[in-house]
Amino acid sequence: MLTPISKATDFLCISGAAYISHGIVFHDSSRFSNIDGLLGLIGLTLPFITFRLTRVYQPFRYESVLGSVMRVLLAWLLAQLTLALLSRAYPGGELRGQWFFWWTGVAACALVAERCVIHYLPFVLRTWRFSPTHFAIVAPSGATGDLLARIASLTGKAFVPEAIFDPSLQCDTTINHIPAVRDIHTLKQLMRKKKLREIWIINPSFGPVFIENLFEDFRDEFINIRMLPLFEGSALMEPLIEDYRGVPILNFMAIPEKTFDFLLKNIFDLTFSLCVLLGIFPALLAIAIAVKISSPGPILFRQYRKGMNGEVFSIYKFRTMFHGADKPGIVVQARRGDTRVTRVGRFLRSTSLDELPQFLNVLKGEMSVVGPRPHAVEHDEYYKDLVQDYMFRYRIKPGVTGWAQVNGYRGETAEIEKMEARIKCDIFYIRHWTFWMDMKIIALTIINGFMGETAY
Repeated sequence: MLTPISKATDFLCISGAAYISHGIVFHDSSRFSNIDGLLGLIGLTLPFITFRLTRVYQPFRYESVLGSVMRVLLAWLLAQLTLALLSRAYPGGELRGQWFFWWTGVAACALVAERCVIHYLPFVLRTWRFSPTHFAIVAPSGATGDLLARIASLTGKAFVPEAIFDPSLQCDTTINHIPAVRDIHTLKQLMRKKKLREIWIINPSFGPVFIENLFEDFRDEFINIRMLPLFEGSALMEPLIEDYRGVPILNFMAIPEKTFDFLLKNIFDLTFSLCVLLGIFPALLAIAIAVKISSPGPILFRQYRKGMNGEVFSIYKFRTMFHGADKPGIVVQARRGDTRVTRVGRFLRSTSLDELPQFLNVLKGEMSVVGPRPHAVEHDEYYKDLVQDYMFRYRIKPGVTGWAQVNGYRGETAEIEKMEARIKCDIFYIRHWTFWMDMKIIALTIINGFMGETAY
């Protein structure tokens, strides 16, 4: 519903900005040439090409307001840059250039304001008295205040529960001021009294609903019966409804669909890694000399790690331990005061400078700048049976830095709880990834200065 509205308001913002900017720059209409008019028409068309290429009109529920704003600004600036390049082929472009400048700025402000309004429009409509849908909950063996809180967190003010049916209740009661009944005929009377037209079945296990005659009793009542799956105990088991190649799909265990943002991520990885390696080459050379002088052995340390979809690759790091300190096939995490770590290595590990060679892995396509940090293969074999959903983190490319690291989960994970917290962060990143989230993580990594109390 909101996409056609968005397209119409986008056109109004862009055309309105063109008209306002024309009035600011061209005080004398005789100075507005036919070439200017032709380029103006092209300028009204180009944005809807770039908007399509950058998926500006994907469903609004799949993207945050910040992500939507950044996406539409990128598409608009790309269109205006193309228009400016076309304009250079025609003479008399001084006033035209001023017009395009004002047009770009005014339209950008209008598009940002419009995107914010459209994103919050559903929320505003839901707060109106007539908008919320009132419904009854069918919760076999699960009617609690916590259940209502979880439903509220998912639905906001769009849906309001008015009755609860749970056949396992000992007697009729109230839960958070909502009447809860154990008899289906009482539920039927309650729904008629409150004029409810919706029943939501809450079924955590996605198994059969053991409620006799539920559909039979309401077959002639013009009642909508729906199912809301809620899952316990797994970070993955909060389903996401997404548009998968034009088909609405309920995702339980799936990585985000590869869209334009993924192409942007790959291009950014290659460009950023190349710039970093060229920019810090003198520092890399100095670190290499320090590592070589500090103790005998190779400068770079290689270790097998798992990448995307579990494919094994060799990761590069500056060597921080004495050569031969690790036994083959056995990887022991470094601890505070570890005697295997050299003096230079201790500094490199505490500042994460030993990780810099991994930008070579990024150039090879084995890693990304941002993603879940890869663990030693031996650690994967150990933790995959101890930490729930552990291996899901390898559904995307591992990263040089990640969401877990900027949230303080880096270095040693001696306790299972620390590893579980890290995995939850990794899964959150995978399920909520955006290109702008990567930019935030990189910024936080730089601001934090690669420092960490748990890196030994």
